[in-house]
Amino acid sequence: MSNTKEALRVAGGLIVNRLAQNLDEDNSNASGDLDESITFRLFNQGSTVGVKILMNDYWEFVDKGRKPGKRPPIDKIKEWLTYPNVKSKLGHSDKFSVTDIAQVNSLAYSIAKKIGDKGTKGNDFATDVFESDLVQKDLANTLLEAVIADTDLFLEDFISSFD
Repeated sequence: MSNTKEALRVAGGLIVNRLAQNLDEDNSNASGDLDESITFRLFNQGSTVGVKILMNDYWEFVDKGRKPGKRPPIDKIKEWLTYPNVKSKLGHSDKFSVTDIAQVNSLAYSIAKKIGDKGTKGNDFATDVFESDLVQKDLANTLLEAVIADTDLFLEDFISSFD
C-alpha cells in the first residue's frame, strides 16, 4: 500500500494548500487561526483508506455563511475587530485609544445584531476545493493508479511466494 499512502499524502497536502490559498485570495483570514488549523490525517478503517481534512470548527460558517437567528458572541467580534487587517479596512491604526473602546463595543454590537438579523454570506473556500476537478477527477485518477500499482505489487509477491 506504499503507492496508495504516498498518493494520499500528496492529495492531503494539495487540498490543504488549496484551502489556505482560497482563504488568502478571498481575504478571509483575519487572525490566521483558520489557515493555521488546516491539516490532514491519513486513516485506515477496515478496508477503507483515505484522507481526513481537519480545521477549526468554524470553517463551515466561513464556507457556507450563517443563517439569521441567534446573535454571535460580541466578545468574538470585538476580538476580530482588533486584528490588524480588519482594523486597516476600518481605517483604524494598529492600536485603539481609550475613546475607541466605546466605538469598538458599539460596532461589535451592531455587527452581532446584523448577523443575528440577516445572517452572513459564505465564501465557499472549502466547497470550491472539495468540488473541484482536482479532487473529483485528478486525485481520484491518481489514487486509482496507485491502488492498481499496489495491487500489482501484492500479486507479484503472492505469485513469487509459490516459487
